Amino acid sequence: MRTLRGSSWGARIAAVCTAAMLGLFPGAWLSTAHADNGRSDVPGAVVSWGINQSGQLGQGTVTNNEPIPNRVCGSASCSSQLDHVIAVSGGGAHSLALRSDGTVLAWGSNFRGQLGNGTTTDSSTPVQVCAPGQTAPCSQFLTGIVAISAGGRHSLALNRDGRVFVWGGNDEGQLGNGTNTDSNVPIQLLSVGGVQSISAGAAHSLVSLNNGTARSWGENIRGALGDGTTTNSNVPVTVTGLTNVQSVAAGGFHSLAALTDGTARSWGGNFDGQLGDGTFTDSSVPVQVSGLTNVQSVSAGRLHSAALLTDGTVRAWGNNAFGQLGNGTTVRSNTPVQVIGLSTVQSLSAHDGDHNLALLNDGTVRAWGDDSFGQLGDGGNATIRSTPQRVCAPGQSAPCTQFLTNVTAVGAGAEHSLAIVRPSADVAIAKSAIPEPVRPNRNLTYTLTVSNHGPNTADNVVVTDDLPSNARFVSVTPSQGSCQAPPVGSTDSVRCSLGSLANSASSTTQIVVTVRANRNTTVTNTANVTTSTPDPVQSNNSVTIETPVS
Repeated sequence: MRTLRGSSWGARIAAVCTAAMLGLFPGAWLSTAHADNGRSDVPGAVVSWGINQSGQLGQGTVTNNEPIPNRVCGSASCSSQLDHVIAVSGGGAHSLALRSDGTVLAWGSNFRGQLGNGTTTDSSTPVQVCAPGQTAPCSQFLTGIVAISAGGRHSLALNRDGRVFVWGGNDEGQLGNGTNTDSNVPIQLLSVGGVQSISAGAAHSLVSLNNGTARSWGENIRGALGDGTTTNSNVPVTVTGLTNVQSVAAGGFHSLAALTDGTARSWGGNFDGQLGDGTFTDSSVPVQVSGLTNVQSVSAGRLHSAALLTDGTVRAWGNNAFGQLGNGTTVRSNTPVQVIGLSTVQSLSAHDGDHNLALLNDGTVRAWGDDSFGQLGDGGNATIRSTPQRVCAPGQSAPCTQFLTNVTAVGAGAEHSLAIVRPSADVAIAKSAIPEPVRPNRNLTYTLTVSNHGPNTADNVVVTDDLPSNARFVSVTPSQGSCQAPPVGSTDSVRCSLGSLANSASSTTQIVVTVRANRNTTVTNTANVTTSTPDPVQSNNSVTIETPVS
């Protein structure tokens, strides 16, 4: 049987118990994947906040908790921000990110191999998850992944063929491969296929299948596997009596399922009412969550549960010692209660912790519950928030005046939080000409310098130069990428595709023309730059230079 984990858990469980006694690649996404996978249709950059004792924030340090969002490192040197990410998931003390190319990155605690990089060494910056069968240093890596989920000490990934990969701690059989041996690289779970959603709990795993049923494996001391027993299983078992499942959520000691008819089922530990059936009695088989209809998705915390309804509101039930039900009290409830002030929520995450994250339609984030380690991102000026609060923008301090915006996905860990922020670049173009002035019938060389002032990588950067009508094209030389050159002697435009430009990177392109102008006139040249990455600053995307002819 597992022990309750986390540096603060020993002290906090006493408070909880006391309170209880007193009261696919882009375009190939699976529409029903578990909300805790924190998935976005738009690749973006990752920010994190909360506890950082194991480097689970991915910011290159392990020393300080962060009560304000800050960027996750894009390299071991932390010189860039992690971007091109389409999914995030927070675990017990580690984090996962899925990139748009189908590869997976991990960071944080690794003492059970939950980072999947062939080692058991913690990492405060992202490392790439290895392919099955590899050993460190890996030369092949996990690919083709469409969903991820970080558990307490293990990790899950789902590929586009509906196959599941598992790695990390396996003391309770949470890897489902018939053993209780940890694995520091992914293992393909051969006994289960046709999976449509995944969820890694504290020490158990849960998946829903295309046929509407669910499978589970791992710890079962409170009936979290839903197979009618309280016996751990290191191989997948069928959750009893479940049909028409669209997504699942694994929590600390319990599990949830959202059904296609808009209702929800729950099973496992219920000592704080986290099953929501009006009792405090554990159940080893699914029971219906009381009075809950129009459910869009479910999310399981450590000792509480939450559901997002189709009207954009949120219901929560279970333990409320840290205000995680969001109803303005700290009184637990064994039936769903409405979270105050939320009406336009598009996704929800409460993954095996005592706090919740809600992403709103306007791209802002609300957080509530335990804030002991800054995991609410509101500046860390309170330990309990019983109503939703706005998450601050990077660089702020409490009380914040600016807040996190342009968010496309969120993921709550046990005591930390993650978000994907819509990428933005700031490409600028500058131009110089030599010689200046220029003589008639002589060559004039333009140097176009394109820079990206960030904060994210600019993709598909294209420079177009409209040649002067009184000059003739000679040659073009880009420092990177390639150009569509017009015929020599023409006045057609030059179009250069530069590829990607990282933050603070620059590229130069030299264009040579022959001047066909009289003295005491000018040669006017205009160029502009574009990128497929959103660029909110358009004023520096074009430049015009006039060169006198003498």
